[in-house]
Amino acid sequence: MTEDRAFELTEDRVPAEGIEETIHELVELYGGEMKDEGAQQRTFILPLRRAMSSGGGVECTVSWQPDDSGAASVTFTSNRDVDAPRLQRILLLAAGVVGAVMFMLWPFYPGERAFGTFAWIGGVIAIAVYLMTLRRTSGGIAADFLQRLASRQRDLAAGE
Repeated sequence: MTEDRAFELTEDRVPAEGIEETIHELVELYGGEMKDEGAQQRTFILPLRRAMSSGGGVECTVSWQPDDSGAASVTFTSNRDVDAPRLQRILLLAAGVVGAVMFMLWPFYPGERAFGTFAWIGGVIAIAVYLMTLRRTSGGIAADFLQRLASRQRDLAAGE
């Protein structure tokens, strides 16, 4: 069961020149569609799953407030939380814990050869889950969109 709650992210010191075109490019890249254009604000719909239109969509708004130096504070707001499913992460972490425990207990059962195979598989699962949890998952598509927008704007301002 998921809750639909608003989600907001902010990025500071993003170059404001040409931000409208960058937003349009990113919306097309993500397979979304523009909904409304206002003064220093764009509203659009991004699909929850790329390359699948049946997965539903998230209504998003990007607004920016430029300052005197040409940089802007960009705010990304979505109409619901777009984070990864929590149940899947909990199950993966549980599998990692079971794998780590199997790997630690294996040497204490030298007569059981099957435990050795399970222990190595469990150890690999534990390491994989650990590496997956290092990756920033909070924010999902929202954090990715805002990060790409800021990165492209900074690259354009730097002349690349």
